[in-house]
Amino acid sequence: MKFMVISDLHYELGFHHGVDESKAWKWLLKMVRFQKPDVLLSCGDWGTAINPKEFYELLRKTVVLTIFGNHENMSVLTSIYNVKSNSYLPVLIEDGRVYEIGDLRVAGVSGIISIRRRSRKGVPRRKPEEFMQTAEKLKDKEVDVLLMHETPYLPDLFPQMAYTVNSKTAYEFVKVAKPKIVFNGHMHSEGYKTCVFPWGTNYVYVDSSQSSRHYLVFEDPSRIEVWKDYEKIAEIAFQ
Repeated sequence: MKFMVISDLHYELGFHHGVDESKAWKWLLKMVRFQKPDVLLSCGDWGTAINPKEFYELLRKTVVLTIFGNHENMSVLTSIYNVKSNSYLPVLIEDGRVYEIGDLRVAGVSGIISIRRRSRKGVPRRKPEEFMQTAEKLKDKEVDVLLMHETPYLPDLFPQMAYTVNSKTAYEFVKVAKPKIVFNGHMHSEGYKTCVFPWGTNYVYVDSSQSSRHYLVFEDPSRIEVWKDYEKIAEIAFQ
């Protein structure tokens, strides 16, 4: 089974820092047609311009499983479902639930952490304790792939990040859940980055926004291809 991973598509009808984000959806459809993945996994931040008509065009090409980030159209994400699945399968996955997709056990945790604010522009925020409750649900569940939007504290990869309740909690989440691999976005710091946590969990960050246009492809999560547009630019091998 072939998987494709994106994060931070940021589909918006306008420009951001000189980048035309309105091209994001057509770019994604082109990459999906080119790669022909069985499953598309997303770490959130689809952008507010997503709509049911265009999303179902994507869903006729591949199965999509996603968490939400902090830049979303929640009314769309919470109402659409996969049409290529043999059973009722919403696109937006449930926090802490393990999905058996082919030979992989996939799970996720949505959103970013906020101590006070409960939502912004209709997108829910998570309290630290809510994050960790999900981590406890996944403990000892032998998760192969974890989708996360909030970024763990990894200053060697992201020198600009601060040690905050957000990054600390995300780090502790991974430490408790101990998936085999974490896919993550959110930081907008170059196209991709990778490392291994001290307890052995593998980590790959990817930025699929129009300023970067990177995505991941794999059949075996221990060997991951990094692509930019139509060009394979790297291979990541984990033990």
